[in-house]
Amino acid sequence: MSPARTDLGFHTKRRTRRRLSDSVRPAFTIVEATLSTIVVGVMLVAALTTVGVSRTTQHRVALIGRGQLLAEALLAEILQQSYQEPGETATFGRETGELATIRSAYDDVDDYTGWSAGPPVAKDGTALANSTGWKRTVAVERIDPLDPTTVSATETGAKRITVTALYNDVPQATLAAVVVNAGSSGDSGTDEDGESATAALPAATKDGPVLPASAQTK
Repeated sequence: MSPARTDLGFHTKRRTRRRLSDSVRPAFTIVEATLSTIVVGVMLVAALTTVGVSRTTQHRVALIGRGQLLAEALLAEILQQSYQEPGETATFGRETGELATIRSAYDDVDDYTGWSAGPPVAKDGTALANSTGWKRTVAVERIDPLDPTTVSATETGAKRITVTALYNDVPQATLAAVVVNAGSSGDSGTDEDGESATAALPAATKDGPVLPASAQTK
C-alpha cells in the first residue's frame, strides 16, 4: 500500500472519531437546557408570588385609607351637632320628622344612632366620588363618663359615637369619639347659655390609632 493511501486512511479514521465525539455533545446540552428551564420556572413562580402579595398589600392599604377618610368625614359631621335635641325635652334617638336614611334633618348626635347607608353621600344627599361598594354605619350609646367602656340605659351626660366604614360589607376602618354635655351634672341637656358642648376623645381604627377629632363647643 502506498504512503498516500495510508495517510488517507489515517485522516479518515481521525475524522470519524471527531464526528463520534461531536455527536455526544448535544446530549449534555439538552440536560443543561432542561435544568435551566426548571430553575427559571421556579424563579418565575417565586417572582409572580411576590408581585401578587405586593399588589394585595397595596390594595388592602388603599381600602383602609379610603375607609378612614369616609369614617372621619361622617364622624366630623356628627360632632358638629348638638349633644341632644335643642330646645326640647331630651329623648334618645330620632325625633318626629327625622328619617332613618336621610341625614339632612339630623341636629343632635343621637339622631344618628342605628344609621346605616351606602354608597356614602354627604349630609345634603350629594353622592361622594369613588364610593361604589362602600357603606357606613353609626352606633351611639350612653356611657359612664368615668368609664367609657360601661354602657348605660339612662342619660349620663356622655355618649360614645362609633362610625364604621365597610367595603363590600367587610369593615375597613372604625372610628370612635366620646361627646359630653359640658353643662350637665347628669341629665341636664344644656349649659348656662342654652347650648351643649362636645369634646371628642382620641379615635382609633382596628388597624391602629388615628389622630383624635378636635374638641368642639356648640
